[in-house]
Amino acid sequence: MTSRTFVSGGLIIAAAGLAAAQPAEIPVARDYMSSGFFFPSSQDFYRGDESSSIRSANRVSSPIISGITGENAYFEFDFDGLGFTEPVQQALFRVEVVPGFFADPTPGNPAEVSLHSLSADPLDAVDDTISSGPGSWLEFRANEITTGSIVSTTSVTGLGVFDWDITDLVNEWITNGDTNVAYSLAASTLLDPDAESSAAFVNSTWNGLTDEVTARIIIPAPASALVFGLAGLTAARRRR
Repeated sequence: MTSRTFVSGGLIIAAAGLAAAQPAEIPVARDYMSSGFFFPSSQDFYRGDESSSIRSANRVSSPIISGITGENAYFEFDFDGLGFTEPVQQALFRVEVVPGFFADPTPGNPAEVSLHSLSADPLDAVDDTISSGPGSWLEFRANEITTGSIVSTTSVTGLGVFDWDITDLVNEWITNGDTNVAYSLAASTLLDPDAESSAAFVNSTWNGLTDEVTARIIIPAPASALVFGLAGLTAARRRR
């Protein structure tokens, strides 16, 4: 009887360890883009976040491209730091790169795409009906998308799914909530020396979505927790 009770307890502890170690996947809540090619007559300088959108992609490009203010993509998340009791070992931002308006990146001409932390939710901080000046998308872009706010850079070598390591930023979210930074990211090519660099990310609200990988945060299961859980199960099996 004692032996059976002990084995059952071991299984429960191991199962709990495995449950706590499950990976987390947080889908993007809203994604959209800004562009100097969006003209004042539209009175809409952030586009792509509309439901059933006709826009297949949110783009990023050089700060100035074809003589026009370049493009930036934005990603917002419904993040809940209370779901984490300690810092994570790794957190990845993942999204599929798809055909865009400008030349797509290639292995021979990759796009160095950087992700930026933001101090505010763009849609809360910006009046996206005005083209310039205080409260505009241009002011927000100039203040927020800087080399100092870069958290991760990945060389995008073509179409397909790419990852960015945002572990430090996610741990900042877990520790301080949205006190210092918003649960939002922006993409740029500030570190790409090519004056005509660009990339496009699948839009999560595109009405033509099939199996494309929309933006998300991936938090893999901690290796140590998995090892602990599996070791517990193994020990329990041996005692049987």
